Amino acid sequence: MVKTSEEMKRLVEDYIKITNIKYEDQTEKVREKSKVVEWQFHIGANVIVSKNTNRDDRIQVNVNMRFPPEDAKLLVLKNPSFSKAIMEISEICTTCGVGHQWMKDKEDIIGLAIFSHVDEQVLDRISFHSTWDNVARVSGHAQKILRANFSGFPTPNTTDDTIDKSMYG
Repeated sequence: MVKTSEEMKRLVEDYIKITNIKYEDQTEKVREKSKVVEWQFHIGANVIVSKNTNRDDRIQVNVNMRFPPEDAKLLVLKNPSFSKAIMEISEICTTCGVGHQWMKDKEDIIGLAIFSHVDEQVLDRISFHSTWDNVARVSGHAQKILRANFSGFPTPNTTDDTIDKSMYG
């Protein structure tokens, strides 16, 4: 049965509450800045779950990794270590069936987004948490790849429950 946007939002919020991870409904904030996002939750340190106005049939699950300026200086295409990291991250994203996008500010790479979606027809607790787990797992692998290719790259915040553990416990 087809779910409305509000039904999807209510379900997603219930599925987030199950995890006992702090979250914020950012719908009003986002609507002030953009007409593209219909509703959005910010969960933990870097997980965003949203529904775009141009897609009635799905919700997005997104992990945004932002890099401090000193790390961003390493992330240039001329750097062979970065080129290697790009290939490894692309390979793991393709294998795991998630998307990724390098975030830029002018010519500087300032972060990496790992994302997937859940179709509204199969939106239930298990499909939502499976997608969340998959995106979180791939973002953890991407962080490991970056640290392996750049000796000074920081270790992620291990107290962030949104990435550090499965959503099931």
